[in-house]
Amino acid sequence: MVIAPGIVATAAHVLGASQEVLLRLSDGRVLPADRLATDEATDIALLSLSAPLPTLGLARDAGLGDPVCAVGNNYGLGLSVTCGVVSALGVTDAGFNAIEHFVQTDAAINPGASGGALVDAQGRLVGLISAIFASQGDSNVGMNFAVSAALLDRVTAQLLAEGAVRVPRAGWQLVPADRATLARVAAPVIGRVAPGSPADRAGLRAGDLLLAVADIRVRSGRDALAQMALLPLGAAEVPVRVERDGTVLDVLMPLLEPQNTAQPAPPVGDAECPHPAPVCRMRQAVFPISAFDPVGSATRIGTDLLVTNRHVIGDFDTATVFTPDGPRAARVVPSAYRGDLVLLQIDGLPNGHVPDLEVQADIGPTQVVGADVNRGEVRVFAPGAWLSGPAGQAPLGRVHVAAPMQPGVSGGALVDAEGRLVGIAVGGGEGRYEAIPLAQVQRLLALRAAPDAAEVTAMLGAAFVACADGLEGARGAPAAPDLQQVCAQADNPGQLLEAGRVLARAGAFDGSAALMEQAVAQVPNSLNARLSLLVALQLGARFEEMIPHARFVLERAGDDAGALRFAIQAGVWGGDLALAEAGYTALSRADPAQAQAARRFIDSAPPAPPRR
Repeated sequence: MVIAPGIVATAAHVLGASQEVLLRLSDGRVLPADRLATDEATDIALLSLSAPLPTLGLARDAGLGDPVCAVGNNYGLGLSVTCGVVSALGVTDAGFNAIEHFVQTDAAINPGASGGALVDAQGRLVGLISAIFASQGDSNVGMNFAVSAALLDRVTAQLLAEGAVRVPRAGWQLVPADRATLARVAAPVIGRVAPGSPADRAGLRAGDLLLAVADIRVRSGRDALAQMALLPLGAAEVPVRVERDGTVLDVLMPLLEPQNTAQPAPPVGDAECPHPAPVCRMRQAVFPISAFDPVGSATRIGTDLLVTNRHVIGDFDTATVFTPDGPRAARVVPSAYRGDLVLLQIDGLPNGHVPDLEVQADIGPTQVVGADVNRGEVRVFAPGAWLSGPAGQAPLGRVHVAAPMQPGVSGGALVDAEGRLVGIAVGGGEGRYEAIPLAQVQRLLALRAAPDAAEVTAMLGAAFVACADGLEGARGAPAAPDLQQVCAQADNPGQLLEAGRVLARAGAFDGSAALMEQAVAQVPNSLNARLSLLVALQLGARFEEMIPHARFVLERAGDDAGALRFAIQAGVWGGDLALAEAGYTALSRADPAQAQAARRFIDSAPPAPPRR
């Protein structure tokens, strides 16, 4: 879309690593364009175009419920217009980009529309279409996101002026509040203040509750990051509100020289890796690999041993490992381990860091080291809080973190602030990500000696691929009758959830719920798995069965309005009014506007739909 004379904005992921860019206009003309600049952190890219074309003006006053229309090239079929309303504003935790400030809409948006325009009733630009919630191959589900006009304007201005985007650096480390604090107020806690930083100069302290940045209420660390990213170019200071020992304080925080958004972590490493040196050293222990999944990562755990995810390897006997000396073949080492880990043996790995395999008891913020597909290199991603360890009753349970992950990092390393290996990255989304804990890597190694190691490895690989084939065949066609049975044998949580969604779309709600329940049994502490199960049970009108899962989510989802609505619905139609009231109380704090509708539902609910 044209945002200024000769300047076109699009989503950075649309361009990828392309060397040539052609723009097809609505009148059929095809014009060449030049790449000007890209900001990966916000998924915004700018192109230059010589042809004179009309520009879109920015709309800065979009409101909740306002009508909007999405203009984009859905499925590559040409420009089309779909309309809906603004569903949410200022969304910062959708989990797609390092820095987010999204406008959410229910206007139907499908693959191919990224980089298009979300406009208001006057044709003014509300946002740049960036992402949708839909698993691979899914149709639109009504949760679509556009980079806000405000963030687009801020990023565009600096890209045009300087060729790169820099965000003012506060010098604080933000962590989630404990459960008792969240029951009173939703706000992140300042966990650490770097000496001499803007936060330090403003008098902020570790333990302060961060309530507002730039006069905008913040409820999470990502909210605060978004507000810092929205500050005007050259801003000398920013108002900050905190709560300290029950007293609310308003301070002006002076700003130091900003830093590039592509490297948002504190500048404590070198120019290539601005993270603590022990964390950066872990790049030596992670390699891009290709097998069943052509893009994945593997983590070194010995002089000639690597570990990666089973969903990266599938039923392959070998994998290609991309080392600094060129690609090398690695063979799969059989193990009777039944989780999402596979061991690889490779000859000729270059000398480099081999992490210790000692399990850590006290783990704070974590970071992922893995292959960045867009950059074509192994890098360290932004830090994120530790959310929870594996559930005690789940032998294959996972750890849950807010450290961002993206496609390509599966099999990479999850490390703590000292660079110690604590797990193997798996994936996730919506600000909630999962990794397989280091103790499971030790089990993987020990079970090499099991008499059925080769049989288990072959069986699980074949089952994974059979499920993947079934899911591939279900795209655009009815699901195979045996899809539930096939994917249940693979027992891979990611596949179980995807297959459950496929069955739900086909109306097989009992089969869908069964697969989701199997995934939850393996990873009980996974909020993403619980939420998926709640959707399946909701679609099947199994409201009583929703109750324990809704209560689990209510206790852990903080101010996630969608999760709180499950508690209210399950409580009302499942016969647990205490749960419904608890959900309403939490929703009143998180989103008072939605709470009004929830109150009406609790007080005058229609009869529950019959089980489907």
